[in-house]
Amino acid sequence: MTTTTTPTTKATVPTIPVRLYLSDPDAEQPHVIERIVTGWPVAPGLAINVTIGDDGLRLDGRYSLTHLPSGLAIARWLCARHVDQAAVAAIATGVDWTVDAEQIVDDERTVPLRPGVAVWDWCGYDRFCRAEAYPRPDSPAYASR
Repeated sequence: MTTTTTPTTKATVPTIPVRLYLSDPDAEQPHVIERIVTGWPVAPGLAINVTIGDDGLRLDGRYSLTHLPSGLAIARWLCARHVDQAAVAAIATGVDWTVDAEQIVDDERTVPLRPGVAVWDWCGYDRFCRAEAYPRPDSPAYASR
């Protein structure tokens, strides 16, 4: 008698639509572009998505942590490893990420996430920050799923 086993695959990580508001710094006509992309929810009000460059094109292998209510990036242009770190740090602040952006900016708990303060600011300049697919198999945001 021959037995056949069907390989089991890990459950797929759910995706959601993420509305981004991207600034176009055109000196003659500055404006904001709205774009909807696919992202991975990491906490209420937060998602990770593939970064959209200044030219409006996807930067595969680079990711952003996005505040869903405002569509603004908390961290962007990060490798998969560092976007995970950014998500974990954002969640650890205890901030209610479902509120509007003005309340979050005023919240002192977000100081460690700000540009120039965040430990992942140097991402991309480090030779170990290589482009890789997200979510990573060891991604802390999905380890328990």
